[in-house]
Amino acid sequence: MKAEQNGQVTVFLALIMMCVFALFAVLLESARMAGSRWYLNMAVASALDSVFSQYHRPLWDSYRLLFAEYEEGSGLATDFASFTEPYLEVDNWYPISREGVETTEILRAVDGQGEYFEQEILEYMKYGVWSMDFDAATVTDLWDRAREAAAVTAAADSYRGNAKEVLELEHSLETVSESLKVQREKKQEGYSRLQQLDGPGFRRAAAALMREMKRMPQLVEKYRDCAERLSRSLEKSRLKYEAGMNDCSAAARQLLEQEIREYESYVSEDGARRQEVEALGNSSLENAAAVEALIREAEEVENTIDSWEDDEDGEGPDESALWAPVRHQLEQIKIAELSFAHGVKDKEKEGWLKQVEALYQEGMLELLVPEDISVSNRSISSEDLPSSMDEANGSRGIEFLEHLLVNEYCGKFFGNFCSEIQNTELQSEEAQSGGGTEDLRTGLQYEVEYLIGGELSDRENLSSAVHRLLAVREGLNLIHILSDTEKRTQARTLAAAVTGAAAVTPLLLVTAFFIMSVWALGESLADIRSLLSGGRIPLIKGREDWNLGLEQLLDFGRTGKLETTESGRGLGWLSWMKILLFMDSIVKQEYRMMDLIQTNLRKQQDSFRMRHGVYQAKVQGSFCGKHVFFSLGFVENLLGGDHLYSMKAAAERNYS
Repeated sequence: MKAEQNGQVTVFLALIMMCVFALFAVLLESARMAGSRWYLNMAVASALDSVFSQYHRPLWDSYRLLFAEYEEGSGLATDFASFTEPYLEVDNWYPISREGVETTEILRAVDGQGEYFEQEILEYMKYGVWSMDFDAATVTDLWDRAREAAAVTAAADSYRGNAKEVLELEHSLETVSESLKVQREKKQEGYSRLQQLDGPGFRRAAAALMREMKRMPQLVEKYRDCAERLSRSLEKSRLKYEAGMNDCSAAARQLLEQEIREYESYVSEDGARRQEVEALGNSSLENAAAVEALIREAEEVENTIDSWEDDEDGEGPDESALWAPVRHQLEQIKIAELSFAHGVKDKEKEGWLKQVEALYQEGMLELLVPEDISVSNRSISSEDLPSSMDEANGSRGIEFLEHLLVNEYCGKFFGNFCSEIQNTELQSEEAQSGGGTEDLRTGLQYEVEYLIGGELSDRENLSSAVHRLLAVREGLNLIHILSDTEKRTQARTLAAAVTGAAAVTPLLLVTAFFIMSVWALGESLADIRSLLSGGRIPLIKGREDWNLGLEQLLDFGRTGKLETTESGRGLGWLSWMKILLFMDSIVKQEYRMMDLIQTNLRKQQDSFRMRHGVYQAKVQGSFCGKHVFFSLGFVENLLGGDHLYSMKAAAERNYS
């Protein structure tokens, strides 16, 4: 009988080997699971990169902006899922299946008050080599000068209106003075009739005198209304002036304050003469009552003469003696004469000066656009434009240099009035040579002007840009005139001719400021006409750059024709448009840029909307992995199912 053999060592070794193999399997599985997660993260990141590589090509080709086009986040998630498929289907050590995908964050071109749209512009512009109109060192000074010019123009326009009210007040004084003159003439006529013993003639003259006297209260009331309206307007102008002076330099404030004080001096002087004028109302009514009594007395004298019976000598009544009391009482009626200088002597020149402003207000574009150029009548619909969104009305800051780059981008990628003139000439030349060009834009032609005006038609946008530029140029030109002793002297000389003043008076100085402001306006109109013709205008003018003398200004008011001379130095139309863009909200500007881009690209793709443009997205996916080196088979047999585990992976991308 064989001896019984023990298996303890074998069993022990088997258990040890099982534990060792299990440890190896766990270590391998742990390493594989870590690799699986890295593999999944790589797959997710790569898939999102592929999604963002599908940027909108026409948007890039036309405007160098990178945005992916997805109307809904679900569309982006679907594309993302499809790009993960090749990574999940490959046969490797990382068996993974997808359970679900969702877009957890999405930022679009129209979000963030245009911030993401702006980032795309800056990303493109900062790597370019541009020939800029302004360098970074001059941007702040440029901004300050433009704001100062606008503030000076606002004050000048306001006080120019006050100057017209001053002249209107002077005209009302002239009316009062003319009425007093008529009264004196009628009184003298009546007295002459009495000397001629002409009763009916006296009564006619007296009736005319009485009617003129009764007009005086109305004339005084008109004068009072003009004076009060002027006083109220000056108070408003002072408030507006003080509110805008924060944007003005000390030198500009000093120049303006010197002129504005003359208005206050005029009003102060008018306070004293106003008492004299208002007293005429009551005195004229009293005189009218006295004249009316004289008319009745004259009728009695005539009745006495008619009913007189000849005396024994056959002589009639002594008519001279009968009319003597009437003559005496008529002599006692005192008709005042204004004791102060008043009125406007040269109404023709005054009218020409006013006509300059009237021409500017009535037909701006017809006056300034060259005769051989037709203003575009294109327009767009406001439906579905980015600028109609609530975020377009927001406000946020921007660095000067960044705003400079955005404005340079506008000049490079958007058309303007002068560029359209050049394009029209090129198209005409190509048409004559048998070629042709196609304008890809179905919307507006004056696009930079739209960024300034925001109107729906080219004509309205050009008009808005012209008015805005006029405000800047007028202020700069007025500062030049106020700083130029020679021009100030010329303005005072013309003011003396208009008012007839023999000495320096508040009226003369107020009129001189009116002339200077109209002169600055006329020069600004000449500037803009030159710019619209393709010329250049310097930011700060010297005497050699000046277009209009006062004689030419008066001719302009008389004929309505504006003559300009071309300047070879300074800034062109587009550069001035960029200056205006500095003065606007960057949010408003960028949403209007999106309006133009959307409108133009819809010619190729009607469904295109800037709100579909995706700048940044974050995607999260749910995945399921399967163990390879570690499996509790007997547990699976007991419980059923696969030996799986869940994983999540997320990725975030943008175009910066």
